[in-house]
Amino acid sequence: MLDLLKFRIIDKILIDTVWNNDLLEYVGKSERLYSDEIKEKQTKKYKNLYFTKHQNRLEISGSIHYFFNDELHNADDFYIEYCINAIIQIKNLFNLDLNKCYLVNLEYGVNINPRIKVSDLIHNLIYHEKRQFARTTTYFDYKQAGNEAYKQIKAYDKSVQFPHECENTFRFEIRTRQAKFIHSLGLFTLQDLTIIDNYNVLIASLLKEWDNILLFDLSKDIDTKFFNTNFWEDILKNGSRNKFNNQKKLYHKKLGTDNLHTNIRKIIERRTKYLKCVHIPTITKMETAQVRIVF
Repeated sequence: MLDLLKFRIIDKILIDTVWNNDLLEYVGKSERLYSDEIKEKQTKKYKNLYFTKHQNRLEISGSIHYFFNDELHNADDFYIEYCINAIIQIKNLFNLDLNKCYLVNLEYGVNINPRIKVSDLIHNLIYHEKRQFARTTTYFDYKQAGNEAYKQIKAYDKSVQFPHECENTFRFEIRTRQAKFIHSLGLFTLQDLTIIDNYNVLIASLLKEWDNILLFDLSKDIDTKFFNTNFWEDILKNGSRNKFNNQKKLYHKKLGTDNLHTNIRKIIERRTKYLKCVHIPTITKMETAQVRIVF
């Protein structure tokens, strides 16, 4: 469920303990001028985790999913149990006090297999709240909304990125850009991410952000104006403050209860519950047994 993770340490003793760990490989240093003062930062790494030392803090970042998979990929299901195990592993490797590791940024999301082609699904993602989805790359099916906001909504075809690991896989993801959004979820330190019940707020956040999406469902026989991006842009440009939301509610009403947006939401909800299962590997490691946690 978790992917990118960035946290900060400001305790000087803990900074020295981590920075002097023999596991770290030196990468380099750089200098920048801030208000007539030259500030230096140095970088080390372990696997895909980067350790950046500033004058008054140490920042550690990287994909915890990649880390768990030995840097191979992040295309499989990353169970919450695995997230917690990876954090504990990092804690033990670098003698971290998790209560002194303050969260800065998070990426969290879910991989699902919709009934339609992922490329078609992404093509018809139009708005998140009142921010339009945009393609930021031409390499594969990828859209994001909220570049200027304290959170970004990302949607892309994971199976294009890792064709040998998954098939027709849609990745829906939230990337925080400011710590205040993480704090609004009640998450402050790495210790908070070792408590399984705290992942309920991330699951609820994913569902809430999906609810805020405007998705064209071209399988429905309704007024074609609702499938015209100019219609929605004109409302935002010339309409009253609430007209966009009112028209969106009307659009969803016309779609009926059995529609693409609702069906995708159900799949996301089922998958997030599945990710909260405890997976017990068998001796052969070819199958897993599941014990569902009630929440």
